[in-house]
Parts: sequence; C-alpha cells; structure tokens
Amino acid sequence: MDVQTDAGVDAALWGLEAAFVAHPPPRTLAGCPHCHGEMRVADADPLTLALALGNTLGTPEDLRALTPFLLRRALTDDRVDLRTVLGRIAENWADWSDLERDAVRDVADAVWAALLDLHPDDPAGATAVAMLDGLGALGERPERLLAIWEYKELSSADHHLAELVIDAFYGARVHPVVLTWAHAPTQRERLLRARDRDRGERWGGTIAAACDLVS
Repeated sequence: MDVQTDAGVDAALWGLEAAFVAHPPPRTLAGCPHCHGEMRVADADPLTLALALGNTLGTPEDLRALTPFLLRRALTDDRVDLRTVLGRIAENWADWSDLERDAVRDVADAVWAALLDLHPDDPAGATAVAMLDGLGALGERPERLLAIWEYKELSSADHHLAELVIDAFYGARVHPVVLTWAHAPTQRERLLRARDRDRGERWGGTIAAACDLVS
C-alpha cells in the first residue's frame, strides 16, 4: 500500500519519531556470531532487521529504538511486511511508555484511515481483510478500527465493506467481531444506501452482491 503521500500517515510517523526521541537509534548492532556478527544499521537489510532484531541481532532495546525506522520502511518498502513489524513490536512493548505505545497505535489508525480513502481495486491500495490481518498483529481488538470505518462515510469505505462481506463468504479469515459488525443492521443499511447511490459505478456490482449476502 502506497501511503507516502497521505498527510495523516505522514503526521503519525513524525509523531512516532517524537515519541521515541529518548531512544536514539544505534549505529551498530551486536549479532549472533554464527548468523550476523556485528552489523552497521546503515548497511543492514530492512527485512533482516524486521525479522531478527531483538532475537539474533541486537537487543529488545534496539528494536524499541528502531521502531520508527522499521514502521516507516514497512510502509514504503515492499520487502518489509507491516504484519511482521507490528508483531515484533507487540512481542516487546509491554514495558514501553504509554506515549510510545499510543504513537504506534496512531500510525496503525492513520494507515487504516488512508486505506479506507482508497478503493480496494486501486493499484496503491489493499483490501480491508488484508490490512485488518496486518494491523491485528498488535494483538488488540478491532473495535477502534471499526469506529474509524463507521466515521468514513465514503464510497471507497463502502466498497471495502462490500469486499469484506464477499471475501468472508468465500472463506477469508476475518475476526469474529469484524464479521458480526459487518452483518449488523447498521452496516446492512449502509450497504443498501451505497447500492442506490453508486448504481452504475464500476464497484456497483460488488456492493449489490454484498447486499444479497447480508439481507
């Protein structure tokens, strides 16, 4: 997902930098002599950092200090998986400050909001199912993300809802809370309004199909 030009994501990433200012990123990382050895951060492959940092490379404190870097790369480098980075953060953030954890959540929320502003078939976008799975790696319940979805009264957000309903029908893994929410009367009425509003749009057939599944 290309979020480099989204103002909300950019602001959240700068907020993340500010939240972690007390933890300057290291220049070198000590690694397992059989796996990595000592490594300069500037020379490190971002994917290697995402997978190994805090385990066979560096320490959990190094992971904490490099969290802003890793999250930024996860959003701008196709080789670095957002789910992997958030999962590693969740494994280590129990003793982080509230400010730091909230800054990570703010980035997740901004990415989610940016996703809903794009149609799921946009080349720069992604599906709601995939993004919810990725953001779910933080180990938190999805109600906060659903509240953002409810606030987004947009054709693109409705298109995402229709796609999720259809994907779930065909077996996609969806959190039970999300599935219950998507089939609730409020969302059913939302899809019906979208069907009438967007009749003739390229996504109109998708919304009509989702309406049949939730009726």
